Amino acid sequence: MAAATGVSRRGCQRLSRRGTVKAARPSAPLLPSAMLLVGTAALLAAPFFTTPMAPPAFQAGVDMATAIRGSIPMRGRFAVGDSGLQHHVCVHTAVVACRAAKKKAAAAGGEPICDGDTVYIKVQTGRYIGELDGTSRKEWVKARGTKKDADHALTIEKNGGGEVESGDMIKLVMPLTVTNGTKVHMDIVGSAVRARYYDPRGEWQKMTIIKQEGGTIRDGDKVFIRSVFKNGRDYMDANPLEKIADGEVKCRWPDEGEWQVMTIEK
Repeated sequence: MAAATGVSRRGCQRLSRRGTVKAARPSAPLLPSAMLLVGTAALLAAPFFTTPMAPPAFQAGVDMATAIRGSIPMRGRFAVGDSGLQHHVCVHTAVVACRAAKKKAAAAGGEPICDGDTVYIKVQTGRYIGELDGTSRKEWVKARGTKKDADHALTIEKNGGGEVESGDMIKLVMPLTVTNGTKVHMDIVGSAVRARYYDPRGEWQKMTIIKQEGGTIRDGDKVFIRSVFKNGRDYMDANPLEKIADGEVKCRWPDEGEWQVMTIEK
C-alpha cells in the first residue's frame, strides 16, 4: 500500500506506529520499481479522468508518473488522515504544460493570417506598402510607410475564407484612407503594380502568396507574392531606396530573392 499510495518507507513506519496504516514494509530494491509501475498505469489511464474527480491515490500515481517521465523533481508529502487518504503534492505540472505550449507557439510562429484580416506588408527596404502615386491618376502602388497605421492597412482576401496557406490565391485591398473609403484591389499587369478597380472575379487582381517553408501564413512570416498574369511567372519586388527613393513597387523577375522578400504582419 505504501508503494501504491506514494507513502515513503519512513512515513509508512510512522503511520503504522499510529495504527492508521497496516502494511508490510516493502524492501528497498522493490520500492522504486513498484512506484514506477503504479505511476505508469495511472498515467495510461489518466485521459479517462479529470483531475478534480480523480481519487487521491490515483492522482498521486499520475503526478508521480508525470514527474518520472519529465524528470521533474518531486517536492511534497502524502499523509493519511482519519477521513481517508489525503495527498499534498507540489509537482510543477502546470509549469511544464505552460512551457510546452510556449514552445509549440514559438515553433508555429505568430497568429495565422485569415481571409478579411487587416495586414501590413513590409518590403525589403523596411517600408510598408500603402501609398498611391501618379501624374494624371494616383494608381501606382508605392512602399514608403515607416509605421503600421491606417494609411498602410491592407485587407487580405481569400476565396472561400479561412486561414491563408502558402500557395493560396489572394487579393489585396488598398487602405481605405488612401482610396477615399472606396475598396480598390491591387492589380498586376506585366511589371506594373497598380490599384484601379475592385473586382472580386478579376484575373489581374489575383496573386499567389508563397512561404518557402510552406504551411499556414502567419504574422511575421517572410513571404513572396507572385503575379498570376502571364502564367504566374514573376514576383513583386521593391527597388532599394538608394536607387529609387520613391518606394516604387514592381513585378519584374521570376526570382525569390532579396528584392522580392516581404514580411506580412498583423
